[in-house]
Amino acid sequence: MADFADNEDGAAQRLDYLKEHGVEVETVEDRSRAAEAAATTVAPLMAQLQVSLSGPASSDDPTFVLVPQDASLPFRQLSLTAAAPLPGNRDQIPDYVKPYFADSRSVDAGLLAQQATKQFTSGKLKELGTEGNISAAAMNRVAAQGSVETFPLVHPADTNDFTGVYIYLDEVGLLKKLPPNARATQIALACGFNPPPSFYGDVFIGRCQTKKNGATAMKNLSFDAEKDTDKGAEWMRRAVSENLAWQQSMNNITGRSDSQPAKAGEDGNVAKEGFGEWTQNDDEVEITFPFEDAVDKKKLRVDFRRQTVKVALAGVTTHELTLYSKVDVDNCTWTLDGGKSLVVTLEKAEPSVSWPRVTDSA
Repeated sequence: MADFADNEDGAAQRLDYLKEHGVEVETVEDRSRAAEAAATTVAPLMAQLQVSLSGPASSDDPTFVLVPQDASLPFRQLSLTAAAPLPGNRDQIPDYVKPYFADSRSVDAGLLAQQATKQFTSGKLKELGTEGNISAAAMNRVAAQGSVETFPLVHPADTNDFTGVYIYLDEVGLLKKLPPNARATQIALACGFNPPPSFYGDVFIGRCQTKKNGATAMKNLSFDAEKDTDKGAEWMRRAVSENLAWQQSMNNITGRSDSQPAKAGEDGNVAKEGFGEWTQNDDEVEITFPFEDAVDKKKLRVDFRRQTVKVALAGVTTHELTLYSKVDVDNCTWTLDGGKSLVVTLEKAEPSVSWPRVTDSA
């Protein structure tokens, strides 16, 4: 366990330790430098990205990989050109790919209300003055400017020469309701994330070294579109044990015992809502509606539509659900359990898509 003095030197040592192990730590100076650089480099970065997408990568520059959401499209190897390097001791890829995620698609306001406060607390949102009250308009501004989230597939540690592998994704891809990226999710599963996170839209994968020869120093290293995306790649085979070692190291320094949170309704994690509760797996969503008193099954009606479910008792609508994704209506069923619990089973039209919510508008 690392020990640090309770003074200014100890604080600096702790900061270096966290950076070396891939923890994102951004100082006021870092944000200032990044904002200044972004004002002058966004257009050149986008131009360089377009060139990289259409031509071969330079052998002199670190490479990274585009993983299209459309699985029929191949992985694309890109070059992190050094023509306009950003200042500061930082991973260059997030700022480099930021323009790729900038678009005019609007976010889902209903999904934002549920997800925003627990997932979107980045520096960008703080700059917009939206902390604690994140509006759809504010998130649309973020979407228009481009916002990058970094997800560590492998954390840097002494066992891998302090070299991490990361997924770079659209931070508001879920809110834009972009299609899921199945290949990115499968790579995360191979790295030991179980259940694996869901990624939405196109993503990038890159490699970054955080420490060299005993000194804290960020440096992007090449990630190859062919050998590094193969499930037999050495870095992927070692990922499970290295991530466990990293988590133990972080628990030691923070005094916490974090574990990967289960998704809504998955792995025995029952999601509770005002109307009842629900669970899900790759193929189905099961929703349970409790009644205070026993009801007559003959008076109960459940109407299944592609993305809604309506429940009526004695001709009166009691529940009207808006579903996150479409269902196969012909294979949806319901049953009355003990006369006091309605159990609805929905077959997902898009298997393996994880639902973050079920909303009752009745």
